[in-house]
Amino acid sequence: MKNRIGIRGKLLLLSVAVLAIPYAGMEYLRELERHLRETLQVALMDAARAVAGPLHDRAGLFPEDPEPPERTLYVHSLAQPVQLDGYTDDWLSYISWSATYGDSPEPSFRFIVTRQEPYYYALLQVRDDTLILQRPDTPDALDNDHVVLVLTAPDGRLHRYYFSPAAPGRLGAFEFEVRLDEFGFENRVTRYVSMLNGEFQPGEGGYTMELAIPTYMVGSRLGVVVADVDDPVSRRVEKRVGTAGPETLDVPGNILEPSREILAMIRRFAEEPGRRIWVLDAQGRVLASAGGLEKVLPGVTAPLFYRLILPPPQELITDDLAGVSRLGGAEVRSALAGQVDSRWRSSPDSRAVIVSAAAPVFLGETVQGAVVVEETTGGIQMVQRAAMISLFNKTVLVFLVVTGAVLAFATRLSWRLRHLSRDADAAIDSQGRVVGGFRPSDAGDEIGELSRTYAALLGRLEEYNRYLEGLAARLTHELRTPITVVRTSLEQIPGDADGEPWLARAREGVSRLGLIVTRLGEAARLEQALQQSERVEVDVVDLLSRCVEGWRLAYSGVELRLSVPGAPLRARLAPDLFEQMMEKLLANAVDFHEPGTPIGIALEAGPAEWSVSVTNRGPALPRDMEGRLFDSMVSVRDKRSAGDGPHLGLGLYIVRLIAAYHGAAARADNAAEGSVRFTVTFPR
Repeated sequence: MKNRIGIRGKLLLLSVAVLAIPYAGMEYLRELERHLRETLQVALMDAARAVAGPLHDRAGLFPEDPEPPERTLYVHSLAQPVQLDGYTDDWLSYISWSATYGDSPEPSFRFIVTRQEPYYYALLQVRDDTLILQRPDTPDALDNDHVVLVLTAPDGRLHRYYFSPAAPGRLGAFEFEVRLDEFGFENRVTRYVSMLNGEFQPGEGGYTMELAIPTYMVGSRLGVVVADVDDPVSRRVEKRVGTAGPETLDVPGNILEPSREILAMIRRFAEEPGRRIWVLDAQGRVLASAGGLEKVLPGVTAPLFYRLILPPPQELITDDLAGVSRLGGAEVRSALAGQVDSRWRSSPDSRAVIVSAAAPVFLGETVQGAVVVEETTGGIQMVQRAAMISLFNKTVLVFLVVTGAVLAFATRLSWRLRHLSRDADAAIDSQGRVVGGFRPSDAGDEIGELSRTYAALLGRLEEYNRYLEGLAARLTHELRTPITVVRTSLEQIPGDADGEPWLARAREGVSRLGLIVTRLGEAARLEQALQQSERVEVDVVDLLSRCVEGWRLAYSGVELRLSVPGAPLRARLAPDLFEQMMEKLLANAVDFHEPGTPIGIALEAGPAEWSVSVTNRGPALPRDMEGRLFDSMVSVRDKRSAGDGPHLGLGLYIVRLIAAYHGAAARADNAAEGSVRFTVTFPR
């Protein structure tokens, strides 16, 4: 027994294979992403531990008893040098990280400080809707809007330097010294400080002031106080806002600068492109930072189609923490609590995902700070993008291969079905005879089984057709001998008055049997004649006219009416078969027509076909017999139309055989006014 897989099984296997491709691809990418995320997260946590290791138990690196963050002035590190001009062009990347002081809308200001040897540079952006400038005749007066710079010198002494703008441009500083005269009265002595320089630029809704402070003048504390005057008549200071609160004039805030020692220790850990490292104190303030999130990603060469559906990872992103003075994420809080933790966050422009990991720095058992390591997922995105491109290419290739296999299989299946259909159709002619030529398939699937079933069916049908085709000839041969014996025996019987009627009936029966045998032989000979007849081109009008003239003599008691076209009609026919067909139709019409009514014979020609019809008035055709009248051994005659002769139902069957031989179609239908019409239509 053949081991076979059915058609449905083959298609099912192909469908399952195709469906498994996208599922496997999605699972692969999902697993790849999860693995890469976990790997990056673990790597950053390990890096944070590694950076924190050298910082443990280093008390000198972290401030002791630090002031609250709101009183601390953080010194930022600017990448570009500052040009003292009163404009913010050099500070644009860091203005968003500057601290804002003042609760009410005015006066309030933003203040940011950087160190670029040999100066501290400071930028103030003051919001003040009413700007009152210094009067030219009182250059050291403080009855106008002004700024006080408060600092402690390296020797610990407190100094207040005043910047009182009178016009846009260069701005000088002065300080006061109170002295007692010889009478004991206090006198204020103004001393101008040439080492301090500033630039003043008024603007809409306030002013901008840029200061340059020599580093040798500054100790451990620094702050500014903005004094606001709104009434140009009284010129009284109405409000003061300081960086360290109301006591800024007496106790300015502490300066917190990035630790150069810490920076030197962590810089080698930040050599990896795209990685940034922070070192924080116990309050989350930044003591040092190194590296950056920008990373030059290796390009992946891809066609335009992939660049459209898979945008490359962005190298430049909006960094929401660059230049900040304090970090306070969930991972930082965990690290300051003594636990290593990590966090995922999106950049403000949503162009990248930033992963940060934090590890604590211990002094004994106490947490004295934390290390934060950050990196974007650009590398993961590049790996994913390359994997997706590779997967997409392989998926398309597999889809093409599978689709080609399915198309080939479907084409093969369709070809086999069409071949089976053509063989089955060619094995049987239009008369239903099996002409042979059908070869069964030896395939093991359903189509092969169907082909073998068809072959067995056609074999049985061919045997049955041979039996039917030889039946008439065998009956004719077998019946003629007993009929002859009966006839000759009847002729030898002497007749008398009493037996003559019985002899006459016996002779009549023998004659009817002989007629039946003759007609059976005629039908058998007709099928053989169809195979040997040749068609010639004739004028159908002339042929039909001559036939009707002869039939008028044969059926002298019946009126025949002929209708033909006025022009000749040329067609390729077997004339003797055509005459036999028309004679059968006319004989059928004569048998069924009502006495005294004419029989119509009509020839009609069209552009694509022509037809000949015989019409008689008589009983209507039964509805259930219209499609069976041209079958063999079918007759609907009653006693009135049967006459004296035997009727086997072979006349219209012969008509169908002759019509099919000429490629024509025969039909019978009930015409109008109680008439019946038999029509044979020939192709032109």
